[in-house]
Amino acid sequence: MHPSSTAQERISNAIRYWMHKLREYPGWREWKRSQIGYTLNFDDEFMPPEKHAEEFKFSPEMELEHAVVTSYMELLSTANALRDVEWYFRRYPFSRAPVTRESHLKYCCEMYFARFYQFRERLKVLSKAVKGAVPDHGLDFGKFIKKFDKEFDQEIRARHGVHHHEAFDDVAISRIALLELTDPSDDREPSKRAYRSHYRKAANEWASRTRRRSKTLDKFVEAVADALLRACPFLTVAES
Repeated sequence: MHPSSTAQERISNAIRYWMHKLREYPGWREWKRSQIGYTLNFDDEFMPPEKHAEEFKFSPEMELEHAVVTSYMELLSTANALRDVEWYFRRYPFSRAPVTRESHLKYCCEMYFARFYQFRERLKVLSKAVKGAVPDHGLDFGKFIKKFDKEFDQEIRARHGVHHHEAFDDVAISRIALLELTDPSDDREPSKRAYRSHYRKAANEWASRTRRRSKTLDKFVEAVADALLRACPFLTVAES
């Protein structure tokens, strides 16, 4: 592995190396094939699949390693999902559906805020997984989560407000609704242009914010990847 590679690249390589050990684990390949076959054919009326075991039983050590790897992958998935939100802001695919531009932006905002809460919760799950696999790991997840909370305080507070109180509200987005309601039958071009222009401006601002905050969140993923490589001996980077 090139010395200038990122921690995420190195841990990706280490997980691929670990996955080879997983594939060689007795019974794993057969179980996976059974699971995939059951998923593909569970509703086949003529050739119903054989029911597979709901869970695969690893050795205690392998179970703990598996928990760390899957917890990290779920954390990475959340960061990737946040990047996707930018494109939800940039596209309004409901021109022929009863979904207003205001509603579309609000739903996108709620999805945006939810990603930060999800990342935080998955950090806690990863913390427990690492503690189980490497009890003396020496990592301070508590301090790291506090740093995360400080960085994304605004997003986390907004998410809690949506979840516990009421739908997210934003002045710029609310103005879109007012422009639309001023005169729904007004087909004059200046009126339509003002409405759509304001929508595009608000959508672009939220898309840009998502892109910026995604880059910041990626720094946290990078720190987690680096910490796991140092703390978990089973995540060995294969020599290239």
